[in-house]
Amino acid sequence: MTTPGECPSCESEGAGKFCSQCGVPLGGAACGGCGAVLKPEALYCTECGEPVGAPEAKPGSARIPWFSSGLALVAFSILIAVLVQRWSVERVGEMTMTGGLPGETSGGAPPAGAPGGGTAGAGMPTAEELAAMTPREAADRLFERVMREHESGNFERAAFFIGMALQAYDAVPPGEVDADLRFHVGLLSLISADSIAAREGAQAILAEDPAHLLGLLLASRAAEFAGDAAAAQGFRDRMREEVAEAGGIPERAEYDAHRTLIEGTLAEEGDDGS
Repeated sequence: MTTPGECPSCESEGAGKFCSQCGVPLGGAACGGCGAVLKPEALYCTECGEPVGAPEAKPGSARIPWFSSGLALVAFSILIAVLVQRWSVERVGEMTMTGGLPGETSGGAPPAGAPGGGTAGAGMPTAEELAAMTPREAADRLFERVMREHESGNFERAAFFIGMALQAYDAVPPGEVDADLRFHVGLLSLISADSIAAREGAQAILAEDPAHLLGLLLASRAAEFAGDAAAAQGFRDRMREEVAEAGGIPERAEYDAHRTLIEGTLAEEGDDGS
């Protein structure tokens, strides 16, 4: 039960024709549209339908999901924009293909639309490709760019893309994280001189599959980077054992994408000539 000095909606102490807190009409208030007298606490004029009062203020926390989604969309748009603008380096010789992108094979020719692929646009992704690109595909494309720049000696340009690639992989949904992704992140970490992160990536791969060739390869590279030649040789020996037992490199998508790198590691000799 409100008193004559109270707002009938929020019960705040009020004076005049409209409540100063919530904006609903008090006694004697008139519609700003048609001039009809408004009923106390009315939200709309019964004569013309003009809205009355101020909308309820929403807490700032209610806008956080929208703000976060907006930032994520902007970041992904920038990622794609940079990817499109800077895809300009052709493959050098028999450069190891490491991204496992559709249409690309180890030591083969660039795919249609890629630099040197013979398609108009000099490697610029088409509108259809951009529309269909997932966060994982964008991350793999950036990884591929880093590896090409690094293997062709453009270390400064490779460093420019490493942070972007790592952030892109961080945005990949957990359900899409697999051994190939961890291997990519591990190689990027090694290029960034972070052998600890590379070792942790190798351990994560081997925890799921102790015989995984990419996990053993990454562990070997990380140990070698850290100066532990014996451990590096041990991981290479385990790779040889697994390949020998399988009668060759098993047919797996991630192995096919990195076959040249796997074969090169298997052919490496240790300090003792083994």
